[in-house]
Amino acid sequence: MTPEQGQPPGPRLYGNWRAERGWGVGSLSTTTTLVLFAAVLAPLLAVSAFPAAALPLFSASLVVIGSIVVRIGGVSLTDVVTRRLRFHRARAAGWTELSGGVLTEHPRGADLPGVLAPLRPVDLDDGRGGCHALLWHRRTGTLTTVLRCSPVGLDLADPDRADAWVASWGTLLADLGYLPLVRHLAVTVDTAPTGGTTVHDHIASALDPAAPELSRRIMAELAELTPATSAEATTRVAICLDPARATPRPTDLFASAVEVGRRLPAIENQLAACGVAVLGRASTPWLIGQIRAAFDPHHRPDVARGKDLDTLSWQDAGPVGAREQWDSYRHEGAVSVTWALREAPRQAVGASVLAPLLAPGPFPRRTTWLYKPYPADQAAAKVENEVTSGQVRRAWAERTRRDETQRERDDRVRALQSAREEAQGAGVGRFTAYVTTTVLHDNDLPAAIADVEQRAGQAKLRLRRLRGSQAAAFAAGLGIGIDPTDLLSHRRNR
Repeated sequence: MTPEQGQPPGPRLYGNWRAERGWGVGSLSTTTTLVLFAAVLAPLLAVSAFPAAALPLFSASLVVIGSIVVRIGGVSLTDVVTRRLRFHRARAAGWTELSGGVLTEHPRGADLPGVLAPLRPVDLDDGRGGCHALLWHRRTGTLTTVLRCSPVGLDLADPDRADAWVASWGTLLADLGYLPLVRHLAVTVDTAPTGGTTVHDHIASALDPAAPELSRRIMAELAELTPATSAEATTRVAICLDPARATPRPTDLFASAVEVGRRLPAIENQLAACGVAVLGRASTPWLIGQIRAAFDPHHRPDVARGKDLDTLSWQDAGPVGAREQWDSYRHEGAVSVTWALREAPRQAVGASVLAPLLAPGPFPRRTTWLYKPYPADQAAAKVENEVTSGQVRRAWAERTRRDETQRERDDRVRALQSAREEAQGAGVGRFTAYVTTTVLHDNDLPAAIADVEQRAGQAKLRLRRLRGSQAAAFAAGLGIGIDPTDLLSHRRNR
């Protein structure tokens, strides 16, 4: 946006996100539009060709049209019914519950629950005298590395500096289209109130034993005054890579790990230009602690102190007991609820638009932003198809003598802008977000849900509560290489 003549320049704004639509009619996708047309034409053709089948086809068409057109919470009736049937089938088969213990025999007891089961850490030398972990997904063959990060923040940064960071982030996302090994990139911000334990621990470790008694008393009093205002925040970036896309293709796991290790330094250097300090690559004990704290918030203070992390094994990261319900997920004496992104901001927003959602609050909250880049050789075809689809929808509106809505006109303009930006070197990809809140008591759950929904509204995001898939959404929100769309496509390709 350009400021008006004579007016001082305002803050830079960002926007014009749009979802893939195809050439479907209205809000329908291409597939559902074809099904709708078939449901309308089938009984009409049967009247002349097979009159006896006209009435049954007409009844079936009404059911199909109703299941597509009727919307419940922004989702078609077909999706709602299908999700209900799948959830009841899973609950009847016992797939929604996990019960373990010292005297319980499990043939795969070392696996994490649900979609996390195929993950297994692999320790790798980072070439710098240290060791880091790669999360190996044994079904898809992908390897995920987690970078521990510390963002600089925008509160005290110059606007020009913030614009440079955002531009560098856009460049990083565009460059991912030229890295065929990258499946997706996930940024996770995990916040939780600490009740002052972090402040107490820091003062206790930094206080000089030879300090005067008066100084020690003053520091103790200051620590007592700030228990309710302290919070813990961790940021990590997970990069999921597929060694099978490498040329030549690695022959074993060791060769795959070496191939992945070659690609990481370039991404780490680019993150430094985005206002993010890379603290290092995550080790296996650190990952175990983070996953353990997500499943069992009672252990969060011990994880923050790094207590006994080296003695934990991978099976200790998961919960002893868990139960997935229709709209929540119970694990280790805690209850979690997860949302997914339904719609990105419609208007242009500033660089700090997500601050309300990422800032610490009264309840533990984890926000994961997941980005899947399109390969650079496919990005042009994607945006051109969207432009062509917009022209088809416009021609259909003129043919049916229906006035185009303002939203349809704006969507067509955004598709043209995306094509122009891609031609200038911008990256194209799909992104979503997962937000998880966790409480220790059921009485706090309504307040935690209201807190997340209010913060999402302040961040200009529309979220959808993932009813019927809370366990998978919880796993995807951990930011450790799980993408439900990849798992679904892998199941279909088997």
